Amino acid sequence: MTSHRNADRPIRTHRSPAYLLMSAGAAMPLAVALSMTLATPAHGQAEGEGDKPRISVSDQMTVDMHVRNEEITNILEMLAIQSKRNIIASRNVSGKISADLYGVTFFEALDAILHVNGFGYIQKGNFIYVHTSEELEKIQRQIKTRSAKVIRLNYLTAADAAEFVKPLLSEKGGEIKTSTKTESFALPTDVPAGKDDFALGATIVVIDYEENIAAIEKLLEELDTKPAQVLIESTVLQTNLSEDNAFGIDFSIIGSVNFSDFATVGGPRGVAEALGRGTGAGTSGGFSPADNTGTGVQITPGKTGGPSTMKIGIVSNNIAVIARLLDEVSDTTVVANPKLLVLNRQPARVVIGRRLAYLSTTATETSTTQTVEFLDTGVQLHFRPFVTNQREIRMELRPQISEGTTTEIRGLGGGLVTVPNEFRQEVTTNVIVPDGMTVVIGGMFKETTIASRSQVPLLGDIPLVGTAFRGHEDSTDREEYIFLVTPSIVSDTVLLDQGERAAVSIDRVRTGTRQGLLPWSREKITASLNVEAEELARNGDNESALWKLNRSLSLNPRQTEAHTLREKIMGQREVWPSRELFREVVDDKIARRMKDVTPTPDMRQPRPVFDTPIPQMPVEFNKPTAPENKPVKINGIRQVKHSQSVMLPTQPGIPTTFFDTTAQPATPAALAATGQNGATDGAIQQAPTGLESARLESAAVQNATQSTTQTATVEADGGN
Repeated sequence: MTSHRNADRPIRTHRSPAYLLMSAGAAMPLAVALSMTLATPAHGQAEGEGDKPRISVSDQMTVDMHVRNEEITNILEMLAIQSKRNIIASRNVSGKISADLYGVTFFEALDAILHVNGFGYIQKGNFIYVHTSEELEKIQRQIKTRSAKVIRLNYLTAADAAEFVKPLLSEKGGEIKTSTKTESFALPTDVPAGKDDFALGATIVVIDYEENIAAIEKLLEELDTKPAQVLIESTVLQTNLSEDNAFGIDFSIIGSVNFSDFATVGGPRGVAEALGRGTGAGTSGGFSPADNTGTGVQITPGKTGGPSTMKIGIVSNNIAVIARLLDEVSDTTVVANPKLLVLNRQPARVVIGRRLAYLSTTATETSTTQTVEFLDTGVQLHFRPFVTNQREIRMELRPQISEGTTTEIRGLGGGLVTVPNEFRQEVTTNVIVPDGMTVVIGGMFKETTIASRSQVPLLGDIPLVGTAFRGHEDSTDREEYIFLVTPSIVSDTVLLDQGERAAVSIDRVRTGTRQGLLPWSREKITASLNVEAEELARNGDNESALWKLNRSLSLNPRQTEAHTLREKIMGQREVWPSRELFREVVDDKIARRMKDVTPTPDMRQPRPVFDTPIPQMPVEFNKPTAPENKPVKINGIRQVKHSQSVMLPTQPGIPTTFFDTTAQPATPAALAATGQNGATDGAIQQAPTGLESARLESAAVQNATQSTTQTATVEADGGN
């Protein structure tokens, strides 16, 4: 059962009388009175005979009510009369109540007598309508209307959000529409990647009643929060120790032949083998004495043909002795430290190594296809973090170290097929690590010892003397791998700080690289000039700064930083005309659209741009006095020559700019000798000669405060 006090008041679900007593805050007499839902006859009275109902309403609209076993419609009628309110009950409202109320408000009394019997009311304008619970539910369905709400998500996917809020939808009519799921990252190489898919972020549309939509929005605000980011630092330590030791002696004894006969067939170590092959010296690695008489004995337990760090050979008459000694130690240590930043619950992988290419052959009954495939080798780290509320990080980890080779084997058809061989050490695990702590997640130790002995039968068993007839080869290999991991939850502040430090480090590396260049390197000279110019500009010495910038740009005109600094010092920007046809077409369209734009009064004077080179002539940085205004024609351009000074047309409000058209650059001393003050010194520069000077945007020669100015008049060929 629900009740309304005005037309806009939401309809509330009916509560039990005990709940209403606790929530209404009524006085104790009200609680005692409402405990009797059906009044029983008073002591000494017959059933059906009760006290006369009494209801009074004060000027402050407080109600005192005393009724016994009275029809609710009668009580509503008396309450309406006493309070002068319009109360209308439906035909289905009936029942008897008993109540004693003291000093309660009108609506508290109305709630008390209606809720006891499961009724409610709706206040609309000056009327109060009393209905049963079934009638109120029907009215509620008729009044409530559905609406749609678009909710844009920042971090939560639309599908996950829909699953979370489905229980909050109304049983009848609640709907949720979601945007499509993001596809896996893939870019085609041969066709455009653009499509008409939904291009915005994750979005859901909720269609339901207002109160349901409000509850859904509140829940999504708590769920759609920024995920944590985890920086994983894995350390893989690999140590390999290989030690090889060997000692042995080989003997060769000959008779009726000389060792020089075996020079081309193996030397002293190949005596017996060469005699066994025969067929002539050098023909097949064998040797046959001329008189068919020869003796050769080989004793090779020492394997002196193998690797060694020291060999001793002695040949005397018919005996040759060769000794081999080996003591070799290889100690290898590999420390890999891959790092990677990843979002919570997202998989990531970092590979530091190389890709080993090999051919993969696919044979069918009709054709054979070969493709190039790759095997990733080196240090790899696969992981996925899960951050808990206790700032612990559960991680799925798989660090590995691998090496690869390729070999060729015979396939089914008898042809050679290239296959890869991979030597891998890896750990796959699931661990929980506190934030910022380092743990050892795995390790492996392997040691292999090989001791080989070879000897001449019987002679090798003789004590002491047998050592000369034995060969010794010992090897020891030790391998150890240790895997450590350090996860850290990083904030935006930490990321920004790390980015700034990285940028500074990169600048330092670049600076060190430039400093290592040769003194006459163009890059080193221009970089030094730019740095000096920037320092001079900070100190207010604009003339010297411009001089150094011009020197730098004369060596390398394609320096954006130098052009930007020069424009900042001069207070104006250089504009060059474009010869691009498309650009001219576009600019012409823009000009037609802007033809009705009226410039401000101080910008009406035109600023000419010269398309023909101005001839070189020296410039004096003093104002010309009493010049000869005699026009001359130079390179097809009619000009007014003022002694040895050239000054370009003026424009009010822009500092004076002098262009030195001589071939030699002006030095700071020469510029300072002109007597220009600080206000105009910053605008003094050496203009490049030839076409560059002609294409520079015309700058003003004098400030607006100067009353008279001698200007250079430039006219097209054939002018007056």
